[in-house]
Amino acid sequence: MNKIEEKKHKELVIILTELIETIILMKEQEKDYLLIQNENEARSWLEFLKKHIDKDELKSLENEISDRFFFKFDVQIGTSELDNKRAELMKKYILKSNEYLK
Repeated sequence: MNKIEEKKHKELVIILTELIETIILMKEQEKDYLLIQNENEARSWLEFLKKHIDKDELKSLENEISDRFFFKFDVQIGTSELDNKRAELMKKYILKSNEYLK
């Protein structure tokens, strides 16, 4: 098994946790069904991440998040700073994951 370092794994967990917190804050300001979908999706990603440390398994998660970000991303749910932060956190996760899983 090719395991990710614990410190790097924790950093990825923090990024997804912050993503969920950002979406929750957005939901307080905007009533958009897409935010509910985004939160549910991010929670399932975090749950998967917490249960897996194998790089190959985590690469599949990175691919899923990348697919969501690049091909299905709701370009703008709102025009707020929170929406920009949501996009930046997804991008940050993808970049860090790619770096850590090599």
